[in-house]
Amino acid sequence: MSASFIVCSMFYSALLLIVYFSKKRLNTLENKIYSALAITNFIGLIIETFCYLITLNKESFPLLTSIINKLYLIYSLTWLVLFMYYTFIVSFKKKINLRFNSKEIYKKISNIFLKIYLVIAFALLLLPLYYNNTDLNSVYSYGPSSFLCTIMSAICILASIIFMILGYKNIKKKKFIPLISYTIVFPIVIFLEYFHKELLLTTPVETFITFLIYFTIENPDLKTIDELSEARQRSEEASVAKTKFLYKISHEIRTPLTNIMGFAETLTEKKLDKNTKIEVEHIKESATSLLKVVDGILDVSKLEVQKVELVKKRYNLLSMLDELADFAKEVGNKHVEFRTCFDTTIPDALYGDYIILRQILLNLLANSIERTKIGYIEFNVVSVIKDNACRLIISLEDTGGIIKKEKLDKIFLQQTDDSVDESIMEGNVSLSSTKKLVDLMKGTIVAQNVYGRGCKITVALDQEIVLSKKNDNFIDEEVELNISNKKILIVDDNRLNIKVAERLLEKYNVKITSVLSGIECLELIESGEHFDLILMDDMMPKMSGVETFKKLKENENFNTPTVMLTANAIDGMKEKYLLQDGFDEYISKPISKKELDRILKKIFK
Repeated sequence: MSASFIVCSMFYSALLLIVYFSKKRLNTLENKIYSALAITNFIGLIIETFCYLITLNKESFPLLTSIINKLYLIYSLTWLVLFMYYTFIVSFKKKINLRFNSKEIYKKISNIFLKIYLVIAFALLLLPLYYNNTDLNSVYSYGPSSFLCTIMSAICILASIIFMILGYKNIKKKKFIPLISYTIVFPIVIFLEYFHKELLLTTPVETFITFLIYFTIENPDLKTIDELSEARQRSEEASVAKTKFLYKISHEIRTPLTNIMGFAETLTEKKLDKNTKIEVEHIKESATSLLKVVDGILDVSKLEVQKVELVKKRYNLLSMLDELADFAKEVGNKHVEFRTCFDTTIPDALYGDYIILRQILLNLLANSIERTKIGYIEFNVVSVIKDNACRLIISLEDTGGIIKKEKLDKIFLQQTDDSVDESIMEGNVSLSSTKKLVDLMKGTIVAQNVYGRGCKITVALDQEIVLSKKNDNFIDEEVELNISNKKILIVDDNRLNIKVAERLLEKYNVKITSVLSGIECLELIESGEHFDLILMDDMMPKMSGVETFKKLKENENFNTPTVMLTANAIDGMKEKYLLQDGFDEYISKPISKKELDRILKKIFK
């Protein structure tokens, strides 16, 4: 009967090892101890089986009987010491991790346990051991070595109970199950075996407790969850890094563009010959076009990190369409005929996010130009007006090749979708981003084949119509502005930026002072200098514009209107500068003369 317990326990122990080691595990000290417990238990069951069989024939194999039985005692001691160490770890792990260098303290504790274990194991090998096999159902060993093992077992059990009591607050609830089973069942088993040595229950009980611990340790499946958590964290970090990169690139690209457009703007007001004026206008138009491309790229990038918000402004669609058509003709293939048809009933002034709309049109044009090597591209825009809304129907038809019917619904998917034909994807670089932008504007986009010709992509979206009445968002050009006696301070670390701002302010005949850092600005104000307006850049070394403004506001006597004048034009920054940081106004670079005029009229009204 006793032998049957061992055989059954061996089966369950083997099954447990297969399940445990077939999965990935967290590399924790607790799991390492459990791995040693499980392996030791399985080895112990094998040794106890041999003990039973060899002791029945001890006269035939006296030396082997002695070795096998003492190995079993060493196993018993090993499992108990490991369990005691396991109890210690789960009871005091939190305190050790908080107060000490955990690696060092665990190493020291392990060495202490190892030394005690080796001393006792050596004693078990040296002390004599006797055997009883008078009855086939009562095979057991006894003597000094067995007695020492029993005493050490009792000490290990007592130590485990003490560890559990002292550290009960730190033990997770589920871990109490094997610990309580151990402290209740194990002493009973040892007591029974002491008086009924024929009972072979110790190792099966150890198997049962090992089995219970499996369901309380950090499940091997948590490794996958951990990996997913780490992947999500890396993704979030990448998203933050991408956002920071957007801020940086917006500033770095817009700064030189600001200078180009600013100087071009001031040159148009000079007395120049006709040809030079035309060339300056070309420079200005090219810089403006490049700025819009940069804005579009930034918007698509922000869409990837879910930072895009609709920023509605008044705009003229027909002028935008003419500009894009000219651009497409210049960059398009000379062997491809470019046709346009724009509805002349489109209102002069629409209200919506023209930057995102422009990016949508730019993406569609780029896609058609890329796909079409010969034939034509037809760019059509019609409008359907109802009440104060204008529905725009935009279509790009080209002879770039028929797309298989089953692929039509997939051309707006990401490029990583392997199901999309490579020939389709070659000219499909920006359509997935376009679909996102159209969705953002609550529009629709569809693709269809034009039989015998090629493909046609149609976008439908609504825009508001700006009524003829005056809108508070636009400046009243008839109001004259006289600020010739005003003093304006420009704070910017870039001398060219300062020069551009000075040129734009020349016509107002104001007194201009400039400094190259936030620190110089603070020193100037603290020295008693008074200004009627401060134009403050944000991204400056040592002290940013926001930090400088916060320092200025610490002075109770400071009440000078301060305008954030920055190349950081990411959507949402205006709200941050005005609402969160408390600036009076915000101007993005390149500085628009109309916007500057509006701000000055607002502040000096």
